Amino acid sequence: MLIKKRLCALALTVLFGASLVPAIHAEQPAAASDPTVSETELVHMLGYLTVFQSGMKELGFTAADADAIAAGIKQGLTDDEPSPAMTSKMAAFQEFIGARIAIAEASMAAENAKAAESNLAQSAEFFANLKGRDGVKSSPSGLFYKVIEAGSDVKPSLEDTVLVHYKGTLIDGTIFDSSYDRGEPASFPLNGVVAGFGEGLTKVGAGGKIVLYIPSSLGYGDNPRAGGPIKPGDTLIFECELIEVNPAS
Repeated sequence: MLIKKRLCALALTVLFGASLVPAIHAEQPAAASDPTVSETELVHMLGYLTVFQSGMKELGFTAADADAIAAGIKQGLTDDEPSPAMTSKMAAFQEFIGARIAIAEASMAAENAKAAESNLAQSAEFFANLKGRDGVKSSPSGLFYKVIEAGSDVKPSLEDTVLVHYKGTLIDGTIFDSSYDRGEPASFPLNGVVAGFGEGLTKVGAGGKIVLYIPSSLGYGDNPRAGGPIKPGDTLIFECELIEVNPAS
């Protein structure tokens, strides 16, 4: 799914103004403040960034394909609307690009699984040390949790929406998300978050506090968001304050 999403990224960027390729974007001065950069250079930059933002390299395209890709872009910019001659090839194109996506996703899955090995080993040691620790319980799913304050008798189900303050960290203490830092609690249905987080909040009542220790199998597994602080195989730790439960209607 990551490659498919990236194929749409450039169009969304142009339409909505999101930053292109953060690592590169951060190192370059804004074009408007640098009159020495010509419009031709900026148009060239559009083509350059398209390669990185669209996932072309991951899909196996190389410099040898550049002329054919450029010809397609030229024709697209020339035509007022997609031509029948091109749209008649859509089924063949979908089969062609689908095969490349499948290869790219398999390669990415293999890389992520390899990257997860060391994190999974650290997680196994971490959870082994958690067992028997005062107040820490576990569920059949593999979730570990510690209730700090039980709260009321009103506990949410997975179908309910909750209002929660939380801080998420990795085993090494790295904070990857925090509603406290944003200055306001978050509201979401429990069946719309990672499995360990949703299950964990069903263990405490409104007004309660709980710490969740979520193995990667109940978190993001080997496929966290690319470029984020969470890596394949990472264990997630959430300190949560369940403020409100809104039962599903």
